[in-house]
Amino acid sequence: MKHIRRPRIEVIVGWRQALPTAFTLAAMLAGFLSILVTVEGMRIAGAEFGDPRTHYLWAAKLIMLAMILDGIDGNLARWLSGSSAFGAELDTYVDLTAFGIAPAILVFAATLQSRNSLWRVLLPSAVALSGCVRLARFKVKDPLRGQGGYGGLPITVNAAWVALFTFITLLPPYDRFSLEHGPVAALFLTGIIVFIVLQVTNFRYPKPTKHAAMFLPCLLLVAALFFPNPWTACRAAVIIIILGVLYVLLGPLFMRCVAAHKARKEARELRQEAHRRSEASQHTG
Repeated sequence: MKHIRRPRIEVIVGWRQALPTAFTLAAMLAGFLSILVTVEGMRIAGAEFGDPRTHYLWAAKLIMLAMILDGIDGNLARWLSGSSAFGAELDTYVDLTAFGIAPAILVFAATLQSRNSLWRVLLPSAVALSGCVRLARFKVKDPLRGQGGYGGLPITVNAAWVALFTFITLLPPYDRFSLEHGPVAALFLTGIIVFIVLQVTNFRYPKPTKHAAMFLPCLLLVAALFFPNPWTACRAAVIIIILGVLYVLLGPLFMRCVAAHKARKEARELRQEAHRRSEASQHTG
């Protein structure tokens, strides 16, 4: 009987893999809790016996918390040399849950209640489907898991846009701004549409969170969202939004500059190599 070789199953064998995986699972939990809190807010709003805004605020903050935990796990895996195929696979499910499904439900619950039924269904569905397509392309086309840059806008950008706009407009001093009508709502909804389209394009974007000098300030800004002082939390949210917009606008340009620099370097090395070979052939001749 011919022996059938079973595929090798990778398992977590030590703390170097277990520690990043723990943060990955924590990010998954934060995203799932965001969904639960949003659904509970919808239940309260439907029963008309409570204010769902506190729930939607926490749903937004949990999405941002998931984003930071997701960044920590990748950095830990690199610092500890604990990267694994299992962790990379698990990270994809975190992205889908926390940055695809959770923002889509939050958009539906917190910002589209006064819209017509078709729009309320189409926009959250587009957010979720665009995220799925983005992650599937990332998994198939990027064996480096984003270390050399992303193809298409990362799913986290739209998730942060949804969470932070919801967060700002639900804070007590700033709830005069609406995400259902007016210029702020138009900006918010336009941003979502632009971002979910960019997610499925071939524009290249860098991965800034792999550099500690860029990740740590982002961590501090997200931590400021949990401050009890609304003014501090709001300023942190606005700064993150501005940084996100700059990333969307300048990211492809940065990647083009990096590619051009790499091409020039390779061409220079080829010329130097050709020159060395030419001198070697002259000496041997």
